Amino acid sequence: MKKIISLFVALLMLVAGAVVLTGCGTQDTPDDPYTPDTAREFHIGILSGGPIPAFALGVPGFQYRLTELMTEAGHSVRFTYQNSNFDSATAVAIANTFAAQRVDLMFCLGTGASQQALPVATSAEIPLVFGIITDPVGAGLLSDISTGSSSALPMETQIDLLQELLGADLDADNRVAFLYTTDEDNSVASLGRLQAVAPEGTIVPFGIPANGLEHLTQQFINIAADPTIRAIYIPQDNQITEQMQMVQNLNRAQNPGRRLPIVVADLPIVEGGAVASLSVDFAANGAAAADIAFNILVNGTWPQTFYAPAVEALALYINETEAEAIGFAVPEAMLQRASRTF
Repeated sequence: MKKIISLFVALLMLVAGAVVLTGCGTQDTPDDPYTPDTAREFHIGILSGGPIPAFALGVPGFQYRLTELMTEAGHSVRFTYQNSNFDSATAVAIANTFAAQRVDLMFCLGTGASQQALPVATSAEIPLVFGIITDPVGAGLLSDISTGSSSALPMETQIDLLQELLGADLDADNRVAFLYTTDEDNSVASLGRLQAVAPEGTIVPFGIPANGLEHLTQQFINIAADPTIRAIYIPQDNQITEQMQMVQNLNRAQNPGRRLPIVVADLPIVEGGAVASLSVDFAANGAAAADIAFNILVNGTWPQTFYAPAVEALALYINETEAEAIGFAVPEAMLQRASRTF
């Protein structure tokens, strides 16, 4: 009998040991020891700043590319997606949820969402990769735990685009209205960068405050009253591009004799009422962020700097329908080389 009891106790100890080992093998936290040769499922928390076309393109670009890279390396990846709808408290709450879930990495789209998530990621020691941000340096988003992909445009390309569209060099008689939100960090940075490469005095700011869409009407009156303004430029400004229908209507209605071509920094906005854009492919921008995330998680390498799009990575969109509606003739050479026309 004693021998049987001893065998039973030994069997229980073996089973208990197996359970412990099994539990260790399936634990999915960032602290798991692993090597590139060990298959692993990574969990990524995606925080989108709001429901805008740029972010809607950036997310699948990121997911597709990271899934591709992980599969090739013998790993798998799952994503938890949340949208903060431009609400800072919601963004912080989402980031805290990701931290509680011990995600392996946070991917944040937009300046505000990234800024709000960064303290949480830092405290939880979770890498944060951002995407579709114009000025990550000015926004304070580069740290030993945060990096990513910028959508900052080479501004010389924007001056070239405007001059070709207008068929004239920018000067005192050929100026551009810069329509933006005055407390949007990305827009303010874009204004400074564009003015720095343009002939002095040719980029004229027309700003509205945050949540101040009612000021747009007056700014279009001001723009129409200045005969030297030949075009309108809108940067990657979420508040204004979200209201492109309103912008289009104001441009057509305020001064029917001086309807101006609108150039935007967001490719997806062209179809909604702008005439042209030479800008970033946001799906490709998300894919660039995925490359960074993969290197951090699997290769253990941190990039020396964030990714920024090169000139050759930009695409040209032209809206012929809108140009015709406002009585503007787009140069034939631009139509011929456009990636897309509407």
